[in-house]
Amino acid sequence: MLYFDSRWLESGGIGRFCKEIMQAQSLNGCSFISGELSSALSAIDPIKLSRITLGGSYFVSPGYNCPFFSAGKAIVTLHDLMHLRFPEYSNAKNRLYYNYIVKQTVRNAPAVFTVSDFTRQEISRWAKIPIDKIIVVPNGVDHKFYHEAVLPIVRARPYFLYVGNNKSHKNLKRLVSAYASSGLSTEVDLLISCKPTPELSLLITELGIIDSVVFLNGVDESDLPCYYKGAIATVVVSLYEGFCLPILESMAVGTPVITSNITAMPETAGGAALLVDPYDVNSIQDGLVDIWQKKLVRINLVELGLKRAQIFSWERSRKIWDDALTPILEK
Repeated sequence: MLYFDSRWLESGGIGRFCKEIMQAQSLNGCSFISGELSSALSAIDPIKLSRITLGGSYFVSPGYNCPFFSAGKAIVTLHDLMHLRFPEYSNAKNRLYYNYIVKQTVRNAPAVFTVSDFTRQEISRWAKIPIDKIIVVPNGVDHKFYHEAVLPIVRARPYFLYVGNNKSHKNLKRLVSAYASSGLSTEVDLLISCKPTPELSLLITELGIIDSVVFLNGVDESDLPCYYKGAIATVVVSLYEGFCLPILESMAVGTPVITSNITAMPETAGGAALLVDPYDVNSIQDGLVDIWQKKLVRINLVELGLKRAQIFSWERSRKIWDDALTPILEK
C-alpha cells in the first residue's frame, strides 16, 4: 500500500510540484493524505505517519515531512536545505527536526527525491548518503500557459519584474538598492509580485523611488505569464535557491532573466541568463543597465532562454519520478 501526502498542495512552490507529481502513473491507486498543511507540519504528525510505515506501507511526500519511525518505507522530497542554511529559518525546532528525523529518514529510505543537482550534492554531504540514492526530479514548465505567444500586460512604462515572496533570502533590499543606484527609475518601473515588508517600504522611501516600485501583492496564476511577457527582464537575485522556477517560466514566454551566480540558479538557467553576484549591489545594478541598454544582449538571452525552457516539462519530470519509484514499489 502507498500513501502520498497531498497536504502540500497549497504551499507555493512545493504545492506546484505536488499538484503535478500527483498525476504520476506510479501513484495510481494510492491513498492521498488530505488536510491542511499545518497538520503536516505539526509536532505530532511524525508519530501519526509512523503508523503507515510501521504497518508495512510506503509513505511518499512531495515535501520534507517525515514519520518518526520510517522503517525504510518513507520517501521524501527535499527541495532545498534552507532551514539549515540561514539563521532566521534555522531555529532549534527546525534543526532538531532535520538533524534527527529528516536525516534518519533519508538514510533509511530506498530513495530520496530533490529538484536540482546542487541540492542533490548538499543532501549527500549533509546526510552522508550515496549520491546515486538521490534522484533529481526537476520542476517543469507548463507549456500550455507559458509560451512565446502569450500576450503581455499593458502598462504606461516598461518594467523589470520580480516574482517570489518577501523572505530575507530573496535579497529584495539589494535588488531595490541596485535599481535605485542604476538611475533607471526615471524610465523603467520595478514590479514586485509580493507585499512589502515594513523594512523594505522604509528603504524604498529613503531611496526616493517610491513612485517607481510597484508591489502587486500577489499575482493570479492565470495572469503570471502575461506579467512575465511584458517585462524587460525578470530579476531573481536570491541568496539561495534549490531550483528557482521563475527563471524557466520567464524564459518560456521569451523574456530575458537576470539571476544569481550561486546555489542552484546557474544550473537552472543553463547558460541562458545574465548572472550577477547577489551580494554585490553594483553587480546587480550593472545587470539591470546592461539588459536595458543593450538590445543585442536581450535578443540573445531570449533565444537561449526559449531553447532552455523547452527542456523542462512536467511530463518529463513525472517520467523521472515514475522510473525511480515504480521499481521500489514492485519489490
